[in-house]
Amino acid sequence: MQKSVLGDVIKFILPDELELTNAQQIKKMIYEEAFEKGFKKVILDFSKTKYIDSTGLGVMVAIHKQALMNAGAVVFLHLDSNIKNLLKMTALDRILNIYDNEEEALEFLNK
Repeated sequence: MQKSVLGDVIKFILPDELELTNAQQIKKMIYEEAFEKGFKKVILDFSKTKYIDSTGLGVMVAIHKQALMNAGAVVFLHLDSNIKNLLKMTALDRILNIYDNEEEALEFLNK
């Protein structure tokens, strides 16, 4: 998983899959690299991710909640149509900050 820092925003590019075998490890890395280091604004870039299972959905919600508890926000960027449909079916599209464009995501985080 790649990470980069854009000012006060930390961005992670997630792997091909976010599922049972790697979800907890990814969550742990994001917590350690972002929240424990004081970042309040997080971008999770799903441009490479093609598959998410229920464990992956749980990680997305947990990271979203943690960001809110830290008075911050997390943006989910570049979700493919299958993942967007899954979020729509579970109504998570109503609570998660989903963007297709990095400029819009940064604008949201900086307001």
